[in-house]
Amino acid sequence: MQETKTPFWTGVKQFWVRSYTSDRRAFAAETIASVAVVTGNTMLALTANAPPMYLIYPINFVSAVFSVYAYRRRGLAWPLVITGYFILMQWFGFGRSLGWW
Repeated sequence: MQETKTPFWTGVKQFWVRSYTSDRRAFAAETIASVAVVTGNTMLALTANAPPMYLIYPINFVSAVFSVYAYRRRGLAWPLVITGYFILMQWFGFGRSLGWW
């Protein structure tokens, strides 16, 4: 029996393929950013009573930096602005977690 794809799944596949083929470097940066943010937030959720923020902030910082790179390549202004702010907050939070300020 031949399996037919529904229009929904065809659209999802086309979206991912178009994202990859339109800018492979941006796609790679987005992939790294996504893995980092999932890792950091999973750590935060699993250790919610006493999270190791000295580890979580740098992981989320890496995610934000790779996101800004990808947003710049793709020309996405507002995601770049808000993620730039996120970078600053991660840096500040990291310093707070280490007692720098």
